[in-house]
Amino acid sequence: MSAQGQVVRACAKVNLVLRVGARRPDGYHELVTLIGRTDLADVLLLGPAERTHVDCPGLPGGDTLVTRALEGLCAAAGHAGGFHVHIDKRIPHGAGLGGGSADAAAALRAANALLPAPVTDAELARIGAEVGSDVPALLYDEATIARGRGDRVEVLGDLPRAHLAIAHPGRPLATRDVYARHAPSDRPLPDRIALPATLDELAALLENDLQAPAEALEPACRALREGMMGAGALAAMVSGSGSAVFGMFRTGQEAEHAAGMLPDAAWTTTATLGASSGG
Repeated sequence: MSAQGQVVRACAKVNLVLRVGARRPDGYHELVTLIGRTDLADVLLLGPAERTHVDCPGLPGGDTLVTRALEGLCAAAGHAGGFHVHIDKRIPHGAGLGGGSADAAAALRAANALLPAPVTDAELARIGAEVGSDVPALLYDEATIARGRGDRVEVLGDLPRAHLAIAHPGRPLATRDVYARHAPSDRPLPDRIALPATLDELAALLENDLQAPAEALEPACRALREGMMGAGALAAMVSGSGSAVFGMFRTGQEAEHAAGMLPDAAWTTTATLGASSGG
């Protein structure tokens, strides 16, 4: 294994479609979600070590998802050593942007490439699924559809390029609390989601079954969404279970303007979505 470390970007996700079905026997809900990657990213410095240790300022005890992922990888590969990872967090915690899962997926890919006997992609996905429901889909830079509890992944390809304003109210939402407020629907989950060809098609596709319970738990989410629509967004929605909200715009200038007009936001940024955004 190379003694050289790697600098790796772990790109945030947004759920462009999130449909939630019935609760499964294992306690998870059946879901179908279309996931896009943005260029908002945590930055990881990863290298070999005698044992796995994750340093993440701002998260006491480091990032446990990354730790579990790398320990699972070493066990599966029969590797006696570990990895040291330093994470520069730029994705808010508890925001529905997949920061912890993106970190775990990026660490798995980078660490696997450093092993003398890397595991297969299928094994990497299995390890990721044991760590978190979003991790298998975030092993890919392209847009993906995840089904089941997130463990069945289909890679779609590149989305139309879009500019996003992303805002966070400053208070995280616990995924379990949002799901607990979710009112089940009789609507069947979609069998397929086609890759949109244009930005307008992408904006028209946005749908999130968890938006209503997230906004009920954190009213600032609704204020942020309405603020983005008022600033000219093609569409705006809570990402995942919240509490981050994103608005979709045609230009970066429009996204920056909207991000500066959200008094209910504790944190805002802009990002791009679509072709060449991930990685």
